[in-house]
Amino acid sequence: MAVIVTYTNEYGDSIEFSKNSDIRITGIDGLSANSIELSEATVTNQVGSSITGASIQSRTMTIEGRYLYTPATRKRLLAVILPGIRARLRYQNTVENVDVYWEGQPTKTPDISTNPVWQNFQFTMKMPYPYPRTTEGENRSFSYLQSSFRFPQAYSSRTPWQISSRIIEPLQTITNRGDIPAGFTVKFKALTDGVKGPKLLNVDTRENVSFSQLTLNSGDELSVNTMINAREVLLTTSEGTRNAFEYMDYDSTFFLLARGANTLRYSAQEKESNLEVTLSFEESLAGV
Repeated sequence: MAVIVTYTNEYGDSIEFSKNSDIRITGIDGLSANSIELSEATVTNQVGSSITGASIQSRTMTIEGRYLYTPATRKRLLAVILPGIRARLRYQNTVENVDVYWEGQPTKTPDISTNPVWQNFQFTMKMPYPYPRTTEGENRSFSYLQSSFRFPQAYSSRTPWQISSRIIEPLQTITNRGDIPAGFTVKFKALTDGVKGPKLLNVDTRENVSFSQLTLNSGDELSVNTMINAREVLLTTSEGTRNAFEYMDYDSTFFLLARGANTLRYSAQEKESNLEVTLSFEESLAGV
């Protein structure tokens, strides 16, 4: 099995564990299993209990490996896997065509043996969001440019002509092929002044993210992230980027994309055609 594991800390420093590198993985504990804590309730004379809820716990992974000792390799392990520094752990399996990642923080930095030839190591990471996400996300634009430039074609200095035209598709179906519902990032960008009340509606569930009292001017961009553990609302203008949660309507929700097809529609109260909308998301798997 061709497995490549890459650890990248928040400073951008990374280290690869693979057959082709100097450092090899001998075992990964916690790669596939999910821990679920059930809430139960009982009443008088009941036999057994009733399950009232389930909580998916964070994931703990222990990585073990070995390498042919060199001072540089030992120092790099200790310099990249740092205490208190967040990191991304990427897992690639070329045989099973899997390429996913987790984000977390080490709970134990490398414990390395002192053998003068082959040295063994072990470290542990905690992933607050337990599910792995695919590294190749999907990006969808609710508008596109259609070419109007063709050969042969006659051109006139008196008759206007276009190289392309903007086609708007405010209603689209987004397919989530992952194992579980996925969060997404939607960006609303104003192409002119006075774009009021941007909104994204899930036609199937009637859930929405809306900003009825917000007016965007040309170049302003509103970004909404509904990913679990990363939810945020940011407004970027000529004055910089700031938290815009206060503009979010009371009935808005940070809804997720359900498994399968999701019908979404964007709109605006004023100047809807001058609103550019893009949506991106990463599919989540139950395990690998």
